Amino acid sequence: MRPNLIISSLALAAAAGAASAQEACSTYEIQRGDSLRELTIEVYSTEDFRIIFDANRDVIGNNPNIIRVGDVLTLPCLEDIGRAPAKPQTEAEAMAAEMASELVKAAEDRAAKAIAEAKKASDDAVIAARAEAKKEIEAARSEAAALIRNADAAEQPEIRDRQLLLITGGNYAPFTDEALPHRGLYTNLVETAMLRAAPEQAYKIQFVNDWSSHLDLLMPTLAFDATFPWSRPVCEEPAALSEKDRNRCETYNFSNPFYEVVDTFFAREGSGYEQTLTYADFAGTTICRPEGWSLSHMDSVGLYEPAISLMRPVSPDDCFHALMDGTTDIVAIEAHLAVEAIGRLGYEHRIIENPNLAAIKSLNVMTHKDNPDGEAILETLNQGLAIMQQSGEWRDIVSTALRHQMENG
Repeated sequence: MRPNLIISSLALAAAAGAASAQEACSTYEIQRGDSLRELTIEVYSTEDFRIIFDANRDVIGNNPNIIRVGDVLTLPCLEDIGRAPAKPQTEAEAMAAEMASELVKAAEDRAAKAIAEAKKASDDAVIAARAEAKKEIEAARSEAAALIRNADAAEQPEIRDRQLLLITGGNYAPFTDEALPHRGLYTNLVETAMLRAAPEQAYKIQFVNDWSSHLDLLMPTLAFDATFPWSRPVCEEPAALSEKDRNRCETYNFSNPFYEVVDTFFAREGSGYEQTLTYADFAGTTICRPEGWSLSHMDSVGLYEPAISLMRPVSPDDCFHALMDGTTDIVAIEAHLAVEAIGRLGYEHRIIENPNLAAIKSLNVMTHKDNPDGEAILETLNQGLAIMQQSGEWRDIVSTALRHQMENG
């Protein structure tokens, strides 16, 4: 950002506060076509519709997507919601804020001079000057608000007016499965993020349990707009990645992490691999990793062919069966999924986790780089995720889902 665009937080506060004061601290009757999100942008220059929703739950009810024409909403004052004006995030926003501040200040200066001149005449002249000054300042504030909103709109990508199609798969408890509450923890997080950031956006989530088809066929043909949950390789170090992980980095964009999991190794009891302290001890082994799952963790520690042999079946269950029949030595998989599968398959105490070689990885939403709406979709989801994390809703969703998993095996 150029030096002449830097403005003080006090000036920003004056500009943004003045822009909002025209309609904040008042009431508003809902008109046909209104939405809480658009109304919040208009009044407070932010997409966080909870400002209005929380102040009007007795009128709106529990669903912010349903507002009724004719209902009268209270638009709270800025000081009542404890919100400081947002600092500009882009050069365009900074320029708009600077221009808005100058616009309002110029109107206030002209008003002060007009009132001072009127005081030399009569009380009636002072009253008239003050009334005229009020109109001029309000007009300046309205123009300043428009400058800030337009700058924000110019920088914010918009999704075309259509239904979004998202794809995920099943058999991935507690994250995604149609038999789980809310179709899984991760599905619930994605849907809630969309509701919080863009409640008016239409979307559909479809389950296709052949996970590899998501990246091999369905996403490249743009049959779907986004897929989840997938891990993000260390794209900043392409030389250390497998060909598939490099292709993932080159082909897809990633959301912020919605969740993190522990990726680790499992082996038969007594094999020695369940206790080893170094990855070097895995040299020469056969390691099973389900098809479609990222190899970035293994690649980063030297566990790639020909140092090891790689087995890639369709499902995690196939890996554990192969471990028990001796066709593989190690299963590389997420710890929570392994515990569930080992118990379900009856392999408790026979397949053991190595506690020494675990790594944490994130789970993200991905969009194809050829999708013209891809970046806007991810930005919308990131905004919704941030709202959930700040409000505590993310924690509530996660704790509820994990408690259900524990109580129901």
